[in-house]
Amino acid sequence: MFRALLPESGQHKGSCSCASDGCGKSTREGKPFCSLHIEQADYIQAILSELACREKEEAVLNKKRGFIPQDGFFVREGLLLLRTRDFTVKAFSRRLDISHHAAERLISMLVKWGHAKRKKAGRGGATVSCSGERDLEDGI
Repeated sequence: MFRALLPESGQHKGSCSCASDGCGKSTREGKPFCSLHIEQADYIQAILSELACREKEEAVLNKKRGFIPQDGFFVREGLLLLRTRDFTVKAFSRRLDISHHAAERLISMLVKWGHAKRKKAGRGGATVSCSGERDLEDGI
């Protein structure tokens, strides 16, 4: 996920000064900001924004009401996981690092939106899998 947010290699070459207003410290390896101001870099801001969205969505999933966006962090990450194999709810929640309740809610939303389906597994268990009805290339 974060690989797409990193700047092109070789974008900043040679010795540079920190781009933060009033700093002027030398940066290492041609980076645009010194270690005190690295959070101002565009790609760091994008990562922090993505993490904030994740926290906000996780809070919604942990509640009993509300929906997350169909193009949100957990929908994208959940569908990427489900494209690899089927998961039990327990394994799905561990992989996404969310509570069992949040995973159940996410799966219910994915099923409702036609992205996933539940299947009976051996010994009375259940798994969830990608439905295949909608593709990740369709904007999700």
